[in-house]
Amino acid sequence: MNTLPKKLPLQTLLLYSAFFGLLVFIIYSKLFSAGFISWDDGDVLLHNKDVHRFDIKAFFTSYYVGNYAPITMIGFAIDWFLFKGNAMLHHGISVLLHIVNAVLVFQLCRYLLNNNLKALICAVVFCVHPLQVETVAWVSAKNNIMYSFFFLLGLIFYTRYLIEHQKKYYVFTLLLFLISVLSKPSAICFPLCLFLLDYLILEKNKITFINKIPFFVLALILGIATIYTRTEDKFINESHAYAIHERIGYAGYALVQYLYKFIAPIELSVIYPYPQHKLLALSLGYACLVLLGIILYKLFRLGKKQFLFGILFFIVNLLLVLQFIPFGEVLTADRYMYLPIIGLCISILSLFKTNEQKFKIALVVLFLLFGLLTFFRVNVWRDSAALYSDILKKYPHSFVALNSLGAQYMLNKNYDLAMRYLNAAINENKAYYKGYYNRGLLYAQTNRYKDALSDFDKAIALKNYYKAYVARANVFYELKQYDKAIKDAQQALIEDTNNNKANFVIATCYDETNQLPQALSFYNKAISITPDNPLYYLRRGILYGKMQQYSSCLSDFDKAILIDPQYPETYYWRGVVKVNLKQNPCEDLKKAIDLGFSPAQQAFQTYCH
Repeated sequence: MNTLPKKLPLQTLLLYSAFFGLLVFIIYSKLFSAGFISWDDGDVLLHNKDVHRFDIKAFFTSYYVGNYAPITMIGFAIDWFLFKGNAMLHHGISVLLHIVNAVLVFQLCRYLLNNNLKALICAVVFCVHPLQVETVAWVSAKNNIMYSFFFLLGLIFYTRYLIEHQKKYYVFTLLLFLISVLSKPSAICFPLCLFLLDYLILEKNKITFINKIPFFVLALILGIATIYTRTEDKFINESHAYAIHERIGYAGYALVQYLYKFIAPIELSVIYPYPQHKLLALSLGYACLVLLGIILYKLFRLGKKQFLFGILFFIVNLLLVLQFIPFGEVLTADRYMYLPIIGLCISILSLFKTNEQKFKIALVVLFLLFGLLTFFRVNVWRDSAALYSDILKKYPHSFVALNSLGAQYMLNKNYDLAMRYLNAAINENKAYYKGYYNRGLLYAQTNRYKDALSDFDKAIALKNYYKAYVARANVFYELKQYDKAIKDAQQALIEDTNNNKANFVIATCYDETNQLPQALSFYNKAISITPDNPLYYLRRGILYGKMQQYSSCLSDFDKAILIDPQYPETYYWRGVVKVNLKQNPCEDLKKAIDLGFSPAQQAFQTYCH
């Protein structure tokens, strides 16, 4: 290929875009009534103070859920600024970006396949394949969509650079790669894709190395940063640190699974555990790798460039998630196929000569088949409980899903079901520290402090889990063992220096032991980290009251009420301070009573009658 296909008229491109939009809107319509998921959505969006403050400096100097992705975080901040916690609109942005990516896939495949109808089929499969649901439906997976947008644009510009030899396209490619890799580290495989484009487009298999150097330098820097951030956030998983020969076998097995799920996307799940029959899985994996090597060699010798390009594009874009570096609790995940699907489509379509009638029939069949499966799959993402329950239907022994469903029921205050699932998670994996941590939280919420301490001890012994230190510190505080509570909270701060909960526990302990200056220092720290928590202002306001700094005291109560106008204790304490200042407390005390704070009744009767 040494010329670009004929440029599509703008009207035709808009028509195709509208077509993709209509397909995606229909198939993903149920998503607009779905909520957020407890996995990651809170950390990256709902409770992320940096996102809420639109703190660009923090985005470029911090990492979130193991990922250094400042561009994606800026995207989340824009969404939060526009929509706050409106789940429907956040889902709408994901759907819209998916449609835009489908248009880019269509344009890229026009260049690579030099056939509009084949490109349209590829884009439709990309749009409606059930494996794409996880990326589109999970708000936290928006990083997948965002990095893919810049990734695809980069490939389009590099293709134009190879054909038209204009340096501006090379510069655009480099810039888009940088933005893509800053959207999600998965983009570091981009330079390898450029080699594939060289092979496909340039004559006589001419591949250039020098112009890839800047790309590999950026990929290396971001790759090292990713290993660091994932290690720091405990995503590098030692429990799956198999010997190298086993990792290679599992990589082959994972490729088999991805191919199978592409062809037969049924019984999909958010979690696919490592196979129980290890020897069988490793044997199948090695057989796959050997067969794949033979096929690739034969294709190269036969000059089947398009087919070979597609298979290698599929593999290259999965390289980082084949668990050579173990992370997470699963071997495969649907969202990892978001871009690799394109490669498989290109390979399959390259086998067929253009037959307009048959291709149109294939287009309709693929839309109906994959579209229906996707339509019903979307419903699983309506809320966390539905999602985790779906996992357990397929993998009833998944301790991760059992733990997550138990935690969800605990959040909903359904303590009996929560205990049932958390016990099951621990029974499935006695070394699962998160199971002990969540069950410890459940015991603490139901005032079974001795059992809570026992579970937090186990979580700490298994993983030295800093959240368990904070939780145990809270239990020690409730038991009035303030020295132990402070010690645990300080240990948590070693792991996470900006942990607002640990700072707050220390502050309350110093407060209770009348060490007021120390308490004030830690209240200040907790508020500086989380300036939108009314409880922190309430407690610091009470502390100012003890110190007879009534002006600061009233200021903190005002801030707490501004954050949460329905917080009854704040009105009560503001009324108490007004009594001390010889001001009229009745309006505040009456408000506290109306909001259900019974202690305010005695004060109201005393000072307002």
